[in-house]
Order: sequence, then structure tokens, then C-alpha cells
Amino acid sequence: MDGADLKQTKMQKRDGGGRQMRATNGAFAQSYAEARARFLAAAEAAGARLTSEPHPLRGPDGGALAIDTVLVGPADASKLLAMTSGTHGIEGYTGSAIQSKLLEEGLGERLPADTALLFIHAVNPWGFAHGRRVNEDNIDLNRNFVAPPFPENAGYALLHNALVPREWTEETRAKSRAAQSEFIRTHGLGAFVAALSTGQYTHPDGLFYGGRDPSWSNRVMRDVFEREFLPRQTLAFIDIHTGLGERGAGELLCTEAPGHPVFELGVKWMGPDVRSTSAGTSVSADVRGTMKGALIDLLASDGKRRQTMAISIEYGTVPQDRVGAALQADNWLYRHGNPESPQGREIAREMRAVFLVEEADWAETIHEQAARHVGNALKGLASSENDKGAGGFPLAP
Repeated sequence: MDGADLKQTKMQKRDGGGRQMRATNGAFAQSYAEARARFLAAAEAAGARLTSEPHPLRGPDGGALAIDTVLVGPADASKLLAMTSGTHGIEGYTGSAIQSKLLEEGLGERLPADTALLFIHAVNPWGFAHGRRVNEDNIDLNRNFVAPPFPENAGYALLHNALVPREWTEETRAKSRAAQSEFIRTHGLGAFVAALSTGQYTHPDGLFYGGRDPSWSNRVMRDVFEREFLPRQTLAFIDIHTGLGERGAGELLCTEAPGHPVFELGVKWMGPDVRSTSAGTSVSADVRGTMKGALIDLLASDGKRRQTMAISIEYGTVPQDRVGAALQADNWLYRHGNPESPQGREIAREMRAVFLVEEADWAETIHEQAARHVGNALKGLASSENDKGAGGFPLAP
């Protein structure tokens, strides 16, 4: 079946919520290699210029891994729309499908004047290929763009042993759930969310580990930012994620707070639904060391005035307790288990299921939302000739 075809066939099956489930007919790839092949074919058909940075490791099938960057439009354009996929590895199935479909639908032919389109495919290709959210060093890349002194996370230290047991059984899972519930009773839900997901830099074998050195992907992305972003005057940046929020809802997340030029430009271009992680108005915790934050800092560092809009789109999939349990199981599997065992394969299937909803209505809604958000970003870029003062850097002290 054609991976670009989103026409669906019905299945006589319903999920737990009573929705009729229909096959996605190839909307999503079954492997990193398949996703990459579709993306590269779409980029070639669009006349894109390709730059690939090979990863030093290989995929589970022995295949090559890479961060692939494709540029459509004038190389010297002053305006840039950029989209990244696979920052969190396995979440790349959604981001890759969105990027490929947008190229296949001719997005590159509808760019405003003086505007280029940059798609960065599989920021974490190792995690994408191996079905993991983390990279080859158990690093969460969206916590890795940080320098010493590293943020402290005393709450995580209290939870660590309960989150990463040496055995993965019904008994250890029950003990872990009990420890998490006790933490919430003692410290509150907000403290639990902050402890678990904002990032930690003390337990390399744990969850949401940010790493203490720049990862391979970090270094490559910083080079891409300097090469492709610094020469531009006006930028729109979108990073695709899954696994947080209501099923099928794509929340627009900005790391900056209301009043910051990046946040305000996001609202102006993308609408009032933009949420701030730092202000606590989003489904996401206030995460440290994000790739978006590193880009914003870089663009503010050279003294040039730019307009910058930088957001993530976070597509909801399944309830958060299920996502959390899948991440725990995956962590255990690669520390103590055997990925090739029946239990390992079941954990891998669950990881895919919590970050990718392979049902027609979900595929349709995430593609529709992505196309709409990209359209709004392009309209914002096109209008930027008339409001060059807004959202500029450097910021006033």
C-alpha cells in the first residue's frame, strides 16, 4: 500500500472508549528504515537539497542511521520555516509521517517569497530505529541542551529506586505504583510531575536523564542551527512530539513565558492556544535543557535582531499512567532484560502503542492539525515584512 495514501478501510473492532477503529493504510511506517526511505523519496521529488550526518552506530537491522536535513526554496532566503522530528526517538514515527506527507502534498511549491523550508528528520535516529525515547546513552535529548552547573532534582533522587527496579514483575510494578502514590500524598502532584519529568542529571541509568555532556545529536543539531538558522532574519521552528495530553489533541508549547518576544510572536502567528511551559499553562512540565531553548539562546547571542517563533506540537495518545509504565518497562528492558525475548518484544509493542496511535481518526486529525499549524506559520512569515519590530532579538536588559 502507498504510504502517502490516507484513505482508510473499516475494521470491525472497537477500542476501550467505544470508538470504531480503522486501519491507517500505511500512514505510519513500520520501521525507521521505512520512514527514512519515504522521507528521502518525498524530499527528492520536491527538489530538496539533502544533507545527511551519519550516526556512528547502526540500527537493529544493521542499517545506517543519520540525521537528514532537507532544504526546499532559496538557499539564501531571509525567512525559514523549520520542522524537526524524532527528538524523542520513537516519537519520530509521527513527526516523520507529517514531514513526508507535507512534502508529498507540495508544501515546497507553496512557499512565500524569500522563504525556505527546512525539514530535519530523526534528531535521535538511534532511539527512532530501536524503538526507544532515549538515545544510545540513555539520554533524553530534550533535557541535554544544558551546561554546568546542572539543575538539581532532589525529588527524582527520592523516586529513583522505585522507578527503576531490578526486576519487572507484577510485584515490583505494584511497589513502584505505591511509592509514586506515597510521594504524591506527601509532596503533592505538582512536585511529583516536576521530579519525574523536568529532567535529572545524577542517575545515568534512570528516567529523563539529561546527560552531563553534549550528546552526538546535540552536537549535530548545534551545527545545523549555526549553518541554517543564524543567517536568517525571520524564523518559525516547530518540533513534533507525542505522548502528552488528550488523545489526538495537538497542544502548542512554548518554553518562554507570556511577555517574552518568542511567546508573543507565537500567539500572533499561531493563535491564542499557544501554552507556556515556564508559566505552567501547558500539559508539559517546565523542562530544562530543551533543544528549542538552545536555539532561542543561540539566535539571541550574536546581537542581530530577528523575529523568532519556536514551539513544539505535543500530540496526545493514551493516558499518562500507561505512558509512564511503558517508559519504566523500556528502561528495565535495556538495563536488565532481553529485547529479543517474548517479554522484550511485548514491551517494544507497548512503547510503540503509547507514542503512536495507529488508528485512522488519530492519523487524520494529527495531519490536519499539522497542515493548519504549518499554514499559520507560513502566513506569519509572509506578513513579517510589515512588523519587523515584533519578536526581535536581542532582548532589552
